[in-house]
Amino acid sequence: MENDAKYADFHLHSTCSDGSDPPATVIERAAAHGLAAATLTDHDTLAGVQEAQAAGERLGVEVLTGVEISTRFRGVEQHVLGLGVRLDDPDLNRALARLLSGRAERASQIVTRLNDLRIPIEVERVFRRSAEGAVGRMHIAQELVEIGFAKTVQDTFDKYLKSGRPAFVSKPLLDSRECIGLIKQAGGLSFIAHPGIVRRKAIVAGLLDLPFDGLEVFHSKHSSAQSEQFLDVCRERGLLVTGGSDCHGTIKGQSPEMGKVKLAWEHVERIYDALAARR
Repeated sequence: MENDAKYADFHLHSTCSDGSDPPATVIERAAAHGLAAATLTDHDTLAGVQEAQAAGERLGVEVLTGVEISTRFRGVEQHVLGLGVRLDDPDLNRALARLLSGRAERASQIVTRLNDLRIPIEVERVFRRSAEGAVGRMHIAQELVEIGFAKTVQDTFDKYLKSGRPAFVSKPLLDSRECIGLIKQAGGLSFIAHPGIVRRKAIVAGLLDLPFDGLEVFHSKHSSAQSEQFLDVCRERGLLVTGGSDCHGTIKGQSPEMGKVKLAWEHVERIYDALAARR
């Protein structure tokens, strides 16, 4: 296979956070789409990476380690992609453990608020849905649909779970700069995740002043114009380029988005070269 015919998807989710499919199934789907490389980037956890890598070895898909970390910058939540991190780095794992603990506490608080609204949702059922992974609002949303208090997952967010709604609870976040340092210490590369969906341009401009290694230029929610804009930024600043579908499977009741974004191999090779230089 020639280099210009090879592609990757470096933003995928599994049941270890808020995706619908186990890590191995995610990689099976990547193989079915003809992807040469993929990265499982579950929220605040590395739990599914080894399963994904084992599936990749079986199917001939290169699986790079990855994680999507919840951070705060200037009072706004901003996700950071860490690619190529060592799975056994103690400081990164301690930080992720704190985030997972905070997620569990947040889920319990949301369930309490829903109970106060006379919605008989049970916290134990929510945690079972997370399969001991990173529990989040998506698992609560699924349960609300299951017990008949909403028709769709999106409906639950609109009624109860998003900011400004009666059951919303903010989650604990790492400082963005701290997160970049942890990723670097773990031998990985840090990328601003999906900058095109950040509502305030000043936030993106401020993030670019931090020592990120690159930008997620290509994303399923980026327009072509946005991707071109971010590609220009990377060229001007000497930043790495990544991209991915941010596929969560069928958890939102829609077709999986994998295949909508294919990262060209020239960008993959630059990421690999940067990781080799870091080690």
